[in-house]
Amino acid sequence: MAKITDAAERTLEVVAIIESVAAPMGIHPVLVGGMAVYFWTENEAFLSHDIDVIMEVPDSLARTFAELGFARGDARHWELPGSNVFLEAPSADLDQGAVVVEVELSSGRQARVLSRVDVLIDRLDEFQATGHEVAAQQVFQLLSEVTEDERHELGKRASDRRVTAILKRMQALLERVATGGETPDSGELHEIARAALNAEYHSHGL
Repeated sequence: MAKITDAAERTLEVVAIIESVAAPMGIHPVLVGGMAVYFWTENEAFLSHDIDVIMEVPDSLARTFAELGFARGDARHWELPGSNVFLEAPSADLDQGAVVVEVELSSGRQARVLSRVDVLIDRLDEFQATGHEVAAQQVFQLLSEVTEDERHELGKRASDRRVTAILKRMQALLERVATGGETPDSGELHEIARAALNAEYHSHGL
């Protein structure tokens, strides 16, 4: 598995192998983070060697990781020595209402990936909090590829995560650029994120 050259395939196989040993414990890892963005966009600019999965890691599973060859860093980080496989389990719980997609691999295994809508919501949340240009670029591409059904779901879910204001601003920006308008610079992006965050706080009486 570690020798697979395609990053997305290698990542999904890692998640699938972990699923195979964790499922009997009632644990089902879900790919999130940067590699989930890469999975949905196939944009090399977003490629990451870190594999972020949402799952609980009890001591019994940690021992199984060691048997698979993983070396533990701290409580939530592992790496496979001699490879580009770096694993992190930042949390044990998905957001309420999050949707997971099961991906069938050529090996016959299955891997679970956070849905495109949920990945987009996560990127919107990150951009709103930081104003970072990379997060904005990820939002733009993910937003440009959502289906009509996903767009409807996105609108409903955005309110729950308090990213409605930033979603509307990014949709407007995407339309502006698509019609030949000016691409936002980092200063404009930071201002958009700051204004959206303030709007969300005021709308919820915070």
